[in-house]
Amino acid sequence: MIREFKWERFGDKHYYYDIMTGKIVGAVNKIALQEVWISLVYTGELSFTIHDEKHLGQYISLDYAKEATQRFWDIQNRTLLEN
Repeated sequence: MIREFKWERFGDKHYYYDIMTGKIVGAVNKIALQEVWISLVYTGELSFTIHDEKHLGQYISLDYAKEATQRFWDIQNRTLLEN
């Protein structure tokens, strides 16, 4: 089964979540008061720990940061389907 995701915005934070479960699997937000965006993914199966948080990088715009998060989960979905 292919997982489907959607973005939801709360203030300056944008959360990427699994539509079926509501679980947040990624986030994009600004670094402090700068115009730099960071992209994070959460890979924990059932709970969140600091070890489950992966930093994908710092980006010049919101669109690039979101694309990095989406690309990560797109690759993960294809990898899981091929196993």
